[in-house]
Amino acid sequence: MSYLQKARARLNGYSLVRDQAGLSTVEYVIILVLIAAIAIGTWKTFGGKVKDGLEAAQTEFDANVGEEAGKLGQE
Repeated sequence: MSYLQKARARLNGYSLVRDQAGLSTVEYVIILVLIAAIAIGTWKTFGGKVKDGLEAAQTEFDANVGEEAGKLGQE
């Protein structure tokens, strides 16, 4: 292909079809989006379980401390 033919092919989008560099960039973006979606889902699930566990521990702690404080007040 002469220089003029290559220039015309580029103007017509021929080089975009054969260009592989853009394809790998799109693949990386897709992988990054998938990883982000999985991380957010895991964070929300794990965070909810941790929150529920901490609330249960706080409730149990408050109940136990209240009982002990009542016992000390009676003595």
